Amino acid sequence: MSRRSRFALIVPLVLLLAWFGVKAWIRGHVDDLIQHAVGAPLPTFALADQDGRVWRNADLLGKRVVLHFFRSACGACVAEAPALRELEAALPPDTVLLHVMTDRVLGFPPEQTAATLRHDGFGAPVLMADQPFVDSLHSVRWSNVTPVTYIVDRAGTVRFGLRGTQSRAAIEAALAAAR
Repeated sequence: MSRRSRFALIVPLVLLLAWFGVKAWIRGHVDDLIQHAVGAPLPTFALADQDGRVWRNADLLGKRVVLHFFRSACGACVAEAPALRELEAALPPDTVLLHVMTDRVLGFPPEQTAATLRHDGFGAPVLMADQPFVDSLHSVRWSNVTPVTYIVDRAGTVRFGLRGTQSRAAIEAALAAAR
């Protein structure tokens, strides 16, 4: 095999390995950011839902909370939506589910946000995230990494940070552990 042929084989292999290495590093970094919120108090916030009600972290004390971060143009979010709609219908009275949409932080046009909300058809409140709230949990720079679901216990402490598409059963298991 000629030197040129070996070079033609080695370069693509090295590039492929580098791509996987960088991808793994980024995934690990984002996972660390998400897990950084675990064990900490739910950050102070005041965010309005689609009906104009302002939700504050103080309103949630004494309840278990599911904070479901999602956005437009997210295939994993679309895949997860049916499980979240099922979960909405089955939540016990001591639990609040708040969908947190990161579209404004990411600069999505309002028409796209509205279309996503119509498509997802969530019954639970949808809060429009602002930069400070996203920064306080996992960094606005990575707010395009969705879905992310945080589970908060009755004392207001973040107990779980679940990255990626979650099933209803996985969220219910985390809630059960966050008594």
